[in-house]
Amino acid sequence: MKILHIDSSPFINDSVSRELSAMIVSELCLRHPDADVTYRDLGTMPPPHLSAGAMSLLHNAQEVAITPELQTELDGIYQSIEELIACDVLVIGAPMYNHSIPSNLKAWLDQVCQKGKTFRYTPQGVVGLIPGKTAYIASSRGGIYSTPETLVHDFQEPYLVSILELMGVAGCHIIRAEGVSRQAIGREKGLAEGRETLLQILNN
Repeated sequence: MKILHIDSSPFINDSVSRELSAMIVSELCLRHPDADVTYRDLGTMPPPHLSAGAMSLLHNAQEVAITPELQTELDGIYQSIEELIACDVLVIGAPMYNHSIPSNLKAWLDQVCQKGKTFRYTPQGVVGLIPGKTAYIASSRGGIYSTPETLVHDFQEPYLVSILELMGVAGCHIIRAEGVSRQAIGREKGLAEGRETLLQILNN
């Protein structure tokens, strides 16, 4: 089994999403000792946002001149796509920032979500080109956004599920630790609830 492990928090030592994603990968490796893990740290090594040149080339505009800088950007994009295609399991550490996801994670998704490579258009609609994968989203939130009253502000988890489904990743599990900044709930309780959710999924 090949696991692609993505972290996106810029915090190293105090990141709940990093701790939660590491927990997921550790539990998967315990159950699959032969697992091969590829790790990308978008928090400390963020990918570049797509340039006009890269977007034009990826959309088949042949007149774009490939400079050394553009070639470096394209090489990184193709490597990210290859890593995603090659994996069986995708684990994404995704903290909520301002009701959504960190911009470095969005930049990675913009790189890998490419027409003709990870999805395609058909007369019947969009078809994902990387089916058969399982995804685990390690979702951390300082507040509570899973109640009927607060769901309207959640553009984090729905977006991630939607963009993964666009590429054909239908088996998407949310492992959530929320309320981690609140005194009544806190980090440890949020992580414990996330671990309980993970074990329920893996044991079924």
